Amino acid sequence: MLHAIFDRSPLILKRIMLNAVAFQNYNKRYNKDFSSSFECFKNLWNAPISEIETYQKKELIKLLIECSTYSEWYKSIFLDLKISPSEIKENPYKVLQKLPILKKIERKEYVETIINKNPNRKIVGIGHTSGTSGLPMINYIDQATYTISFALWKRFHHTLGFKTIHPKTVRFSGNIIIPVKQKKPPFWLYNNFEKQLYMSTYHMTNNNIPFYIKKINTFKPQLLDGYPSAIFNLANYINKNNITLKFIPKAIATTSETLYDEQRVEIEKAFKCKVYNQYASSEGSPFITECQKGNMHLNLDSGIFELLNENYKPAKPGEIAKLVVTSLRNYKTPLIRYDIQDSVLLTMNSKKCECGCNMPFVEKIMGREDDLLIASNGSYIGMTAYKIFKYAEHINKAQIIQKNKNLFIVNVEVTDEFGISDIEFLKNKVKGTFGDSSQIQINKVQSIPLGANGKYKAVIRDFKL
Repeated sequence: MLHAIFDRSPLILKRIMLNAVAFQNYNKRYNKDFSSSFECFKNLWNAPISEIETYQKKELIKLLIECSTYSEWYKSIFLDLKISPSEIKENPYKVLQKLPILKKIERKEYVETIINKNPNRKIVGIGHTSGTSGLPMINYIDQATYTISFALWKRFHHTLGFKTIHPKTVRFSGNIIIPVKQKKPPFWLYNNFEKQLYMSTYHMTNNNIPFYIKKINTFKPQLLDGYPSAIFNLANYINKNNITLKFIPKAIATTSETLYDEQRVEIEKAFKCKVYNQYASSEGSPFITECQKGNMHLNLDSGIFELLNENYKPAKPGEIAKLVVTSLRNYKTPLIRYDIQDSVLLTMNSKKCECGCNMPFVEKIMGREDDLLIASNGSYIGMTAYKIFKYAEHINKAQIIQKNKNLFIVNVEVTDEFGISDIEFLKNKVKGTFGDSSQIQINKVQSIPLGANGKYKAVIRDFKL
């Protein structure tokens, strides 16, 4: 309902509504505890590994004790395994290895029992993950989760050389801030509280990109942030048309999609600055962030990373490893030994990074390599394709296949409650994302098969761009 009102509102009212929400978010994210958390994480970035491990161990003990006390899901597991609080305090890592791996379907279906019901952790927000694996989920958030998450995110920006918490930023994400049907600029809205210019990724066609370039030339951001597919689309146009921008940002930070080497080259050529990659998830997984020397550091103060092979045994140097994570930034909806269904390429050696950070690093993030889709207006849709399933109900698993520019097949594994209203919801979401001319076929299936590499793909394009 609120989205529909927002879409129909005039531009001035959209700005007011966006900044009303931005004001609420600002107060949640940057409260009185933010500064102390930010300083703590800043200091840990270059701290001795022993100090980082001491912090990690302390937080892991706290997480395990809270979950064994206040989470129905984990309380039952701890009782079955006869694990006591004293055992947790004595060796939390040994206890962690006794616990079962949490699967995505369990995280989705049993979230109400997994949730940490500590009365001091009141729910201050409810997030909906987009479901990069085709499995959208609810995420209950307490105040500490907001504080820790944004302190870690801003620590990442600090490691890139930003001295202020809120540099002037252009943000490219999957939020529909401008109705997809809109044909004329502006295709952006400004968040006054965090100095962010939100730019729509749904309108980035060759006809519209000149308007984007004109706007960012006027805005002159210090940071560009968001989906690499959108920033690459912009950079590709700049390079092909030999456009020289009137500003040079300090850095570009990409997230939510795989950053390809070819994209990095084009983006750096267009904007004359370095591109830095980062990895996290809206479920609250630990951070992996790129430093100024180009290494992807496991942020050990944000969680525990288990790097496992296909048999769930420790992976070897140089191998592709599954990520099984325990988050230390989301205590309200805990992730303990969570199989996030993403993977990393391990380095061949474990030498110390020249940036001064003592946390280990991986060679490359391998996950999130789903294909780009294309809308009827010619714009490329990357991570935003997952928004189709974000608020969908009565679905266990989903997949979208684009057969040609206008034909979409949506395969869904459904619950018994799935009905006509759910079908109409999905059709409206597809048309809202890709255009009213979209032809949509909804298939209820028993199971969605894995691809040839054994990996599930939520998004498939059956033709060349």
